[in-house]
Amino acid sequence: MSSDKLTINPMLPLIFPIESIGFKESIDPDSAWHFYSHSIRRNPSDLALHTQRVFFAMQHKGASLLPGSLHDLFYVLKDAGKGLRIRLLKASVPHLNKEEILYFAMWIKVGIKKGMGYKWVSGSVLADGLTGADQKLVTKKAVESIVGIISPLEKARSYMEYGPLDLAKQILVKALSKDKDNGALREELNYLVKYTKSREIQPSKELS
Repeated sequence: MSSDKLTINPMLPLIFPIESIGFKESIDPDSAWHFYSHSIRRNPSDLALHTQRVFFAMQHKGASLLPGSLHDLFYVLKDAGKGLRIRLLKASVPHLNKEEILYFAMWIKVGIKKGMGYKWVSGSVLADGLTGADQKLVTKKAVESIVGIISPLEKARSYMEYGPLDLAKQILVKALSKDKDNGALREELNYLVKYTKSREIQPSKELS
């Protein structure tokens, strides 16, 4: 086997056959993205394709299309495939903002039957664009989204499990400043502080 044989970027495994690509040719990122998107519209249950699209989105257009890619995978799986959804969310955390992390973390926690999965997300090709589950066209009173009504403790626990720990700490500290007698918040903060300290790298002793 020749040592200069073309190797395909791991973001595109098994999608573009090696034999069909010349050594000096390259794959256009925008064309690849459209290929993934059209393929998922045609085969929405292809989990391998969804997974590849999620990882490709991490490196394409500043990861701006990553939330939509994750959303499509979550939407197809509904409440199934929890292990896969958790792994992909954790891999995506460095590229998501805190609202996006919380959205997907709460989806994993409460399930699609509680109203998750209905909003439109940039980059999605499967989202239906609704803002909530089974809502009437006209209502007298606006209904808050499920993400907007969860408690600070639930938000902090979601970040502790799936997202940056510093965001969890910020939420707990802010909540305690408003509710100093809340034992559950204080207990969670103490646990988080002890946990983060236990993960700190201890400086090595200098050899004498």
